[in-house]
Amino acid sequence: MDPIALLQKNKDSFTKSEQKLAQYILDNPRCVLGDSISGIAKSAASSNAALVRLCQKLGYKGFSEFKFSMHRYLLSHGAEHSGEQSENGSPMQTTIEAYIHYIRQLPDFVDEAELRKAAQTICAARHISIWGFNRTFQSAMQLSHRLGRLGIFNQATDDWVVMTDNSEILSDRDLCIVISVAGRGLAGREPLLRSLHENGCPIILITMNSKISMAKYATQVFTLPWISHDDADNFFEDQVIVYLFLELLLYEVAKIYPG
Repeated sequence: MDPIALLQKNKDSFTKSEQKLAQYILDNPRCVLGDSISGIAKSAASSNAALVRLCQKLGYKGFSEFKFSMHRYLLSHGAEHSGEQSENGSPMQTTIEAYIHYIRQLPDFVDEAELRKAAQTICAARHISIWGFNRTFQSAMQLSHRLGRLGIFNQATDDWVVMTDNSEILSDRDLCIVISVAGRGLAGREPLLRSLHENGCPIILITMNSKISMAKYATQVFTLPWISHDDADNFFEDQVIVYLFLELLLYEVAKIYPG
């Protein structure tokens, strides 16, 4: 059920403070996109805690999840609920804001010290193999191309035979970077990762699935915000977030690589 319908359905069960918030959001749904939790609470003459409780009563983990659900809803019902056909209420702007919402979460997911450590591992590696699966192979190719421009020799692949060769050849002086959003592309690859691990080859895993089973073989794991994971109707592209993370990583590499 969409957030507007949830607010309307559950309104009678809210406390007075929560009812103020619910009515304010129903009257001004786009406030959720552009305002902070404190700003919304203040405008509704309520509190931050009441807004968080309201979101949880609706079935969301917190305000951030409620906010993104509202992003999706208004993207498909933007003109209907905007009050006017303004530029800020256009589907284009709403889409941009949805990506920005997730991009802003990156500092909460990515530790800068770990990012620098990964960059150091890249710069010290003798051979680098970058594995991508399905759409993540494009991310692997992007990383490979950008590292090549810095003068760092590497190889990107989505080929099972090449990965099998890598798992037998790479050692503690090398590096394998694995990009897999959900982990489905890694199905059947566990023996390869286990072999790399046993050979002492460092493995950097970039994913959005915090429960990915292959993480046990990785030297470092970067778990990114998962923009497409909320529901089956979500059309947003995860690779946008992956590309931005790679830019952050490449920036750290460029700072320390002597070439």
